Amino acid sequence: MCGRFVASRPVEDIARLLEIDEVDVPEELTRPRWNVAPQAPVLAVTRPRHARELKRLSVFRWGLVPWWAKDPKIGARAFNAKAETVVDKPMFRGAIESQRCIVPVDAFYEWAPRSGAGPSPRKQPWCFRPASSGLLLLGGVWEQWRPSGDKSVEPLRTCAILTTEANEVVGPVHDRMPVVIAEEDLDEWLGLESLGAGALERLTRPAPAGVLAAFMVSTLVNDAREDGPELVQPIEADDKPQAQTLGGRDDRQLF
Repeated sequence: MCGRFVASRPVEDIARLLEIDEVDVPEELTRPRWNVAPQAPVLAVTRPRHARELKRLSVFRWGLVPWWAKDPKIGARAFNAKAETVVDKPMFRGAIESQRCIVPVDAFYEWAPRSGAGPSPRKQPWCFRPASSGLLLLGGVWEQWRPSGDKSVEPLRTCAILTTEANEVVGPVHDRMPVVIAEEDLDEWLGLESLGAGALERLTRPAPAGVLAAFMVSTLVNDAREDGPELVQPIEADDKPQAQTLGGRDDRQLF
C-alpha cells in the first residue's frame, strides 16, 4: 500500500541526484510537502518518446486515468497498482508496457492498529524513510487522458504507484509496501520497451530490509489537510501497534 508520502526535497536537488535532463515543474509545485495524498499533483520522472535517452521531471495527478476512460473520476480509486497483477488489469496493462515512471519521495506513511485500544482502535501512523540519505524511487506507471480523445484539449497526465509484498521492516505495520526501484535499475525501469515477466518480477520484488528505517509519527498525519515538517518527527508511544493482518486484501487498494 502507498496512500501518503513526503515530498519535501527541492526540485533542484531531485534533478541533480537523478541527473534529470528536462524539468517542467510550475513554481507553485516546488514547495515542500509532508503529507501528499491521492489526487494531488506529484512529481514523476519519465522518458519522453521524442528523446529516448533523456529523463524528464514533470507533474502528474496521483490516480491513474487510462486513455479509454469515459470519466476521469475513475482515477480516484487507482492510485496504487499491484505489481503481481498489473499486466493483467485493463486499467494498467497498457501503461506497464511502455509508460513506466519513477515517483521520487523522501518517505512514505503506513498505518497499523494500536494494541489494546479496544474493538475499533485509532490507527497509529508510521513513517518509512531511506536508511541512509537519499531518495526513495517509487516505481509507477503513467497515462494521459483527453475527453473523447479530443487532441485539441490539453491532456490530463496521471500516474499510479506500484505496490508489492511488504519486507521485514514494513511487514509488522502493513502487508503491502510501494515498489522501490534500485538506483542501478532506474534506466531499465524507465525504458520505453516492454519488460519481460522475469524482469518485471525482479524489479518489483520487496526492497531489502536495509533500505528503510521506520518510526512512529504523530496522528496529525491521519488528516490529509495537515502539512508541515512536524509530521515526520519521531514519537514514542506507550503501546506498540499490532501487525496488520489483511489476508492479502488491502482495504484502500482496489486494483
